[in-house]
Amino acid sequence: MLRLNLHRKVLGAFLLLSLVPLGFLLFNSQHSLRLVEGILRQRTTEALDSQAARALEQRAQMVALQVSSFLHEVEGDLLDLALLPQAEEVYLDFCWSHQRDLWFRRGTNQSPIEVREKMLLYSELTYIDSSGMEKLRVVDGRPSHQYRNVADPRQTTYKHETYFQQTAKLIKGQIWVSRLNGWYVSRDEQLRGAETPLEAVQGTPYRGVIRFATPIYRDEQFQGIVMLSLDHRHLMEFTQHINPIGDEDVVFPSYASGNYAFMFDDDGWTIAHPKYWDIRGYDSTGKLVPAYTEQTPEEDIRAGRIPFNLLAAGFIHPNYPKAAEAVRLGKSGVLDTTNIGGSNKIMAFAPIRYAQGVYEQFGVFGGITIGAEIDQFHQPAVAAAELIEHEINNYLMQSWLVISLTIFFVVASAYMLSNSIVRPLLSLTEGTRRMIHGHMTPQVKVRTNDEVGALAESFNNMVDELNQRRQRLLQTLQALRLSRKEIIRERNFKDTVFENIETGLMTFDAERKVTSVNGPACQILHVSRPGKNCDWQTLLADWPELLDVLRDWFSASEAGEERTFRLYVPLERQGQHLTYRIAMFPLSFRQQDGWLVTIEDLTERVNMRQQMARMDRLASLGRMSAGIAHEVRNPLTGVSLLLDELHDRLLGQETDQQLIRRALGEIERLEALVNEMLHFSTMPEPQLAMGQIAEVIQDSLFLLRKQCQRQKVVLVEKIAPDLPDIMMDADRIKQVLLNLFNNALEAMPQGGELTIHVRSLKDSIQIEIKDTGVGIAEERLPLIFEPFFTSKGQGTGLGLAISYNIISDHGGELSINSKLGSGTIAVISLPIKSYGENKP
Repeated sequence: MLRLNLHRKVLGAFLLLSLVPLGFLLFNSQHSLRLVEGILRQRTTEALDSQAARALEQRAQMVALQVSSFLHEVEGDLLDLALLPQAEEVYLDFCWSHQRDLWFRRGTNQSPIEVREKMLLYSELTYIDSSGMEKLRVVDGRPSHQYRNVADPRQTTYKHETYFQQTAKLIKGQIWVSRLNGWYVSRDEQLRGAETPLEAVQGTPYRGVIRFATPIYRDEQFQGIVMLSLDHRHLMEFTQHINPIGDEDVVFPSYASGNYAFMFDDDGWTIAHPKYWDIRGYDSTGKLVPAYTEQTPEEDIRAGRIPFNLLAAGFIHPNYPKAAEAVRLGKSGVLDTTNIGGSNKIMAFAPIRYAQGVYEQFGVFGGITIGAEIDQFHQPAVAAAELIEHEINNYLMQSWLVISLTIFFVVASAYMLSNSIVRPLLSLTEGTRRMIHGHMTPQVKVRTNDEVGALAESFNNMVDELNQRRQRLLQTLQALRLSRKEIIRERNFKDTVFENIETGLMTFDAERKVTSVNGPACQILHVSRPGKNCDWQTLLADWPELLDVLRDWFSASEAGEERTFRLYVPLERQGQHLTYRIAMFPLSFRQQDGWLVTIEDLTERVNMRQQMARMDRLASLGRMSAGIAHEVRNPLTGVSLLLDELHDRLLGQETDQQLIRRALGEIERLEALVNEMLHFSTMPEPQLAMGQIAEVIQDSLFLLRKQCQRQKVVLVEKIAPDLPDIMMDADRIKQVLLNLFNNALEAMPQGGELTIHVRSLKDSIQIEIKDTGVGIAEERLPLIFEPFFTSKGQGTGLGLAISYNIISDHGGELSINSKLGSGTIAVISLPIKSYGENKP
């Protein structure tokens, strides 16, 4: 820990006495100014909010007064129409002379166009006689002759209206006014794929009417009624363009912002709103769509069938019913609300004073509400508060600047006084940092004789000692790295040898647990690499022959027997004969810490040896057959000629001639056998040429069909189309096929089924000949390709041996699979490439 000398104590006292009063003064000034700021902002906000609320309320009162005046103007138009003659031209002139401007959007959702046009004020003018039958009707400025009897409400436009009955009860000069009537527009119908009402230019518009009617009397007799249908769009013009937070009107308000106005009637129903699905309306059956409440079904909410009634909207915000009740009492005011979209807003409301028709009960047509989003409503107050805060912050910044300059001069003076003491300590600190970053040769030069100088000298001595130890540590680390590389190289060498040697290797510990198995062992035994603590019997569970051998060897090894543990083990798997050689060695001499077991698959080597031995036997047999044939054929020819001569001399001695003919028949059979032996021993090389195997098969089958019909054998052909051409001797292949076909027919003397299936594999063509004959006994199958072996009691026994040699000369394979009583399958595989191409 650094000691404080007298100089440092004086310097510290100086800084303490200078800076603490300045800090206290700054804190007290800032605290006082913040209190004043809070009071000013609160008073200003309250005053501006109150002024904005009064302005919003006055604007609502003004719009309500305009609507009230407009409704009275419509009354005047109705009374004027009642005085006019009931003629079609007069009604048309009246209709087209009453138009007002509408400001609306046209075009597409992506490219809206603002339009200002004059539109008819009244969408329908009607004269109805005393029976309720329409006599004169103008709809959308055009005469309509589709007259209805509106005394029946079901024949009215909206299938429920009773304006005729209500007006017929009035005396002359009285007026009956209906509520808003119109077909309900759901959310999906207005939006039509748009996200908000502001974007929905192409959506379905709301078209509704408010009926104004008065009775017609002549000579105190009721003649009928006159009715005007006020186009609802002209009513919406009073609220749709209001911008509560700006001076300029808008063509269509943004519902999402919360800055919009809407109108509701004396019964709480919304009758003008940017969301058309909030406006009251009737469904296609003439029933009023029920208002949105807490009990509204979920399916109606999802479908957007939720008209808004303020008297039923208390669950959205309790101030909605309060505003509706206040309007019924003729009161105006300002309330906080939250709309369905979740916007918090200030809502000013004012009553529309009107007392005709259904509005006579409360003396109001309804109310006007103008809402502003709370944050934007408070924006003037917030701006004033920000201005106050800005000015106070400027003052505080100036105070901070003055005090900061003072502190700067105090600190600069203190620094100059302490620099001579701090500089040596900084040198020591820098030297320590360099040591941390690996620079082990810093020397701190300090020319003082005080405590700092002694510390610097001790630091330099410590650095020298650390450098010496570091060098010794680096040398030791280098030796360890070299040793580690040698160990890794030796381990990698052993792993490479262990995994890439062709012999399968398995190691077992003293408890006969499998410790390792290399890849070749897994391939030979068809097992996956075992996990930890795998027992040797579990690993070899599918190889009981090997289990018996190892069990015997383990027992002998534990008993101390000294003998060679090597053995050839014959196996049979999936109809194949396998030969494995297995050996076992101890892993540590005389310690019996474990065993190493080697296993090799010698099946191919053993088969090759057997094949070579067979080839040697066949070659010897061929040479012997050729010698015997040559020695026997000439004497047989002489004996045959002598017997033939003797037959001719014994004319008239039928019995003797019969014996001679039998002898000649046996000699002919013996000559055929000799010829077969000569053919077998002197078989020429095949004459290979490109050809279609399918043609050879069809030629062979042609010679066979009559015989199949005679033996009642069903011939089934499954020859794949588009077989590739192959190199072959067609005559020799046909010889093989006929031999196999004849063998199959001889095995089915009572009839059966002979199937020929030909298909192309990856690199060969496979011909499968299957019969349903008697089959071949299992013990005779290894002998069927041996010369002179036959199971038929007749013939030479050379047919399959010759066929086997012909297929082998083509580089193919011939195999016979059979089971006694289940038929026989002969499979020929011929390479697609020529036999010569496959030879090295």
